[in-house]
Amino acid sequence: MSGKLHHEASRGASCVSPGRTQVIAIVALVLLLPLLMWPGLTDYNYAKTIVGLIAISVLLVMWGARVWREPCWTIHTPRVLIALMGFIVAGALSAISASSGRVVAQSLVLVIYFVLLFWMIADVVRDRRDVMWILMALLVSGVLASCYGMLQYAGVVGGSPGQIGVNAIISTMGNRNHLGGFLLYLFYPGVIVLLAARSRWAKTFALLALALSFFMMLVVRQASTRVTFPFVTLCLVAIWLIFRPAKPIRANRVWLCALAGIVCAITLLWITSPLSTHQDTSESTSEISTQSDEDSPIGTIQSWFSTRWKDNSGQERMWFWQIGKRMLTDHPITGVGLGNYKLDFFRYQSAAASADDVDDDMSDVARAAQAHSEPVQIGAELGSVGLFTMLCALGTLAVSLWIRLKHNNEPEQLELMLLSCGILAFLVHSLVSFPAHVVGSSLELVVFCGVACSARYGQSMSTALKLCHWKGKLVHAVLVVIAVAVSAIAVADLCANWLMERGFSQVASGNHAVGEPILQRSLDLDFAPRQTYYYLAAAQIQLGNLKEAQENLERCMTLFPDTEVVLTYSELLVDMQEPAMAQSVLDTVLHVSLQETDEQRARFLEGRIAVQEKEYDRAIRLFESLAVDHPSYEMSYVALGQIYAGLGASALARTSFLRALDLITQKLASVASDSSLPSLLSETQQDRQEIELMTRQIEYLREQLATLP
Repeated sequence: MSGKLHHEASRGASCVSPGRTQVIAIVALVLLLPLLMWPGLTDYNYAKTIVGLIAISVLLVMWGARVWREPCWTIHTPRVLIALMGFIVAGALSAISASSGRVVAQSLVLVIYFVLLFWMIADVVRDRRDVMWILMALLVSGVLASCYGMLQYAGVVGGSPGQIGVNAIISTMGNRNHLGGFLLYLFYPGVIVLLAARSRWAKTFALLALALSFFMMLVVRQASTRVTFPFVTLCLVAIWLIFRPAKPIRANRVWLCALAGIVCAITLLWITSPLSTHQDTSESTSEISTQSDEDSPIGTIQSWFSTRWKDNSGQERMWFWQIGKRMLTDHPITGVGLGNYKLDFFRYQSAAASADDVDDDMSDVARAAQAHSEPVQIGAELGSVGLFTMLCALGTLAVSLWIRLKHNNEPEQLELMLLSCGILAFLVHSLVSFPAHVVGSSLELVVFCGVACSARYGQSMSTALKLCHWKGKLVHAVLVVIAVAVSAIAVADLCANWLMERGFSQVASGNHAVGEPILQRSLDLDFAPRQTYYYLAAAQIQLGNLKEAQENLERCMTLFPDTEVVLTYSELLVDMQEPAMAQSVLDTVLHVSLQETDEQRARFLEGRIAVQEKEYDRAIRLFESLAVDHPSYEMSYVALGQIYAGLGASALARTSFLRALDLITQKLASVASDSSLPSLLSETQQDRQEIELMTRQIEYLREQLATLP
């Protein structure tokens, strides 16, 4: 009899063990991934993406391993997966109009992997302990990220280069705004840990962790976070008044009152503290006070919101959204391609900046990788099909959560409300930001949705997918193949990125012959290379391989369009005596507001093109206009001297050459003086190259002056 009982116990343990192991692996993922910083990789989000793909691949293999021990694999399947599959199909269809199909494939794999992770969490989370472990891991991760950010704020450890105070905060997220968003989404789901913890020590830790998270939300000074938090709080109060789960609140009233009191105290202290004052408050306040004297109370409020909007890059966001609208208008069904907003932005910005109905102030923004609004970016990249499937997924999720709220007891109802607040905070914040493109924030959304749709809260709005015998083994084999393939590509991409960094370092140091083969190797390994083409072209130009450089810069114009790429490509085409093509490339930036040095280069190139086309009168006008607008830019005087000398106007040529010589001599003295001070090795080498270039220019000008009659 005892042997039979032992056999049954062993059998029961073997049935529970795989799911428990899976939960532990998920706990490790949500704890470590937001904290990951890969040495040598300055893009924290990229490092998290690569490691996340590999980690989820391991989880997928573990997930289906039970089919080799059990006859059937029963998977808890939320119905929202149907809408998510439609979103994946929309992503695949977006490749129709994409500038880069490989970028679409790359982005689509990320979407599929996070959907699979959502499904996995929904399947393996079974009881309150699973929920507690996973959310505790996220809370610990948030605490460590907050502490690291506070050390950067205090200047104890390094943060953003050249910044101090709040601007130095990047934590493990790479951006203080990403940290603020991460803590915002975590706050209310983190309250579940406070409710579920049994020991006093665990509750105390959860209380302090939530207090620190709220404090850091204020420290990062992110306006959208401060607006989203009270909105979500009001929504929580409203949904609580509908279902009224009072028992868990009464059972934890002391801890919840302590949390509410701490949050209120932190808020009051922050409002009255000098730390809450923004760096440019004086300017904004003076603007508001000036207007409020003339406007009505409503006008004063509107003026205040307008100023806050402008102070928080509202104009730039409007410009990004307008570009997204133009993309959707041009490709209304399938969009410009998943992940292709950043590729097409430059082209659309150039076209929009030259339009008559565009505000000049709005076009004065830098190149954008994201639309700073997830709905806008989904519409631009996936078109109306993507927007429809996104709305279907959100609608199905909302219905699922509502039905689960109705069919659960009070403790589970309160947990579902808090998880829903985390999801709602993410969605509201995504209206003016891009949390879905930040790995840590996306992981939170997947965790909250997966836990909320898990069997822990019943079987409502879900079904049981049963895979028996060969079917389960076949599905697991497919998962293994996908996991191995994706991991191999991820590792290769990581190696390619490392080689790109090494190659760029060599090129920047002037070792072009050493950097070129390294960059070429990076291209061979990279699944969807982009900026590597530019670095390789820069090395090839210096080595005299102009034809190869031209081919790589042509690829850059599609895959990594940038002002620097355009100007470099135009200069190369001018050097290759192809003025017509150079002018067509240069036209893409002439209507866009540029930085001073870029504007000088662009206008100087336009003048050189006019010279090559033998339009000397037009060239003189262009160079003279450039000299008037930028009197310290010596190259305009050099070019004027060359034209005048060619036309036989020796007096004008001499005047221009002498002016250029005077400017270069002054700059040479300034650079030589600066280079004598202690500096970094890279800065010293850059100064040395500038000194060599200006020395050659002085010699050239003296030779030209000597030849004049």
